[in-house]
Amino acid sequence: MKQKPCSRSFLKIIAMLSMLCDHIAFVLVPVDKFTNCYYIMRIIGRIAFPLFCFMLVEGFIYTHSRKDYIIRLVLFAVISEVPFDLACSGRIVDWNDQNVMWTLLIGFIVMYWLEKYENNALKRVLIVSMGCILAYFMYTDYSFFGVLIIAVLYLYRTDRIKGMVFMGILLVAQNAIEAFAVLSIPLILLYNPEKSSTHLPKYFFYAFYPVHLFILHIIYCLI
Repeated sequence: MKQKPCSRSFLKIIAMLSMLCDHIAFVLVPVDKFTNCYYIMRIIGRIAFPLFCFMLVEGFIYTHSRKDYIIRLVLFAVISEVPFDLACSGRIVDWNDQNVMWTLLIGFIVMYWLEKYENNALKRVLIVSMGCILAYFMYTDYSFFGVLIIAVLYLYRTDRIKGMVFMGILLVAQNAIEAFAVLSIPLILLYNPEKSSTHLPKYFFYAFYPVHLFILHIIYCLI
């Protein structure tokens, strides 16, 4: 059987490049002057979030320490908030939007409790609902849709095709541009869980998120 080509590191790199493309457009490209360029870059950027959600689920399943994983998410959610607010609104603190690390953190905690109540459907529904409500009222990036996508990927982790179908429905249900996030599905289906020869430092992704947002804001202020 031919080995699937997309390793964990490969998906992370694709997700980061996609995210960078999206944020360059959002922060630096005037939509009124470069409309086509802006929307093409934003469409490319839609690939990132489903890949990060998928990698979060994989990390939850295979991590050696979920406690350490949660600590990393909390730490970088806090670190990323100021760069995120600066890039999105130009303000140091903006309570109307919280960065995507908070969404991933809520999703991780939801998975933890879903595992605890594996045989209790009612409690599982309540857990996912509580996670969605928390994300909604915290104004996290991707809001309750993000938590639902993480929950779906976790619950259907052993049936990837079905998981992709439900995730695709959630992506399309958001809005016209988010529908392009379904372009991530072929990459996820080509995922190979076996270790690759290419390894990213553990904190590379976490640091990349706030650092690139801060750099983009600085560039915006200079041009």
